[in-house]
Amino acid sequence: MKPLQLIKTVSYILLGVAVLVFNKELLNYVGILVGVYVIIYACDKIVFSAIKKDLLGKDGLITALAHLLVAAALIMLHGDLEKICVIWAVWAILREGRELSECAHRIANKKPALIQAAVCVVVIALFFTMMLKPSLYYAHVHVVLMGAELILEVLLSAFYSFLDRLIDKKKTPDHTADDVHA
Repeated sequence: MKPLQLIKTVSYILLGVAVLVFNKELLNYVGILVGVYVIIYACDKIVFSAIKKDLLGKDGLITALAHLLVAAALIMLHGDLEKICVIWAVWAILREGRELSECAHRIANKKPALIQAAVCVVVIALFFTMMLKPSLYYAHVHVVLMGAELILEVLLSAFYSFLDRLIDKKKTPDHTADDVHA
């Protein structure tokens, strides 16, 4: 695993565990918490698009700046739970919709993504509920889900990378038998 990917994986898991452990305490700061989460998400996009030398691509700088604007709104609305819930839900639905499109693309290319697609559908449904009925209860449920999502995001990514490597290995013909007979 590349060092930057390892740092991301460990950081997301530790942050996810912290959110799960301190979820009730974090509720008072949900706007700031989600705002910081969106900032981390945007920075992740910037760093990895810079590494890919695709800063102006679909996951590049412009998209990240839009995420940073959403983060700023969430942080500035600290204390207005209903508005925070609606903004958070819309952002999450759009993000998960994009993720679901990527899953469809993977499935069309005969790569595994059904688990991730199912997670996306469930997350979209849950955030849709929060958007329609913003309340402390739904905010609390989604803070817990955020902690789980931080952990699942990197674990599913690592799982699918592993499966992709296995699939690619199976597609590559084994030439050792041919080399022996030559």
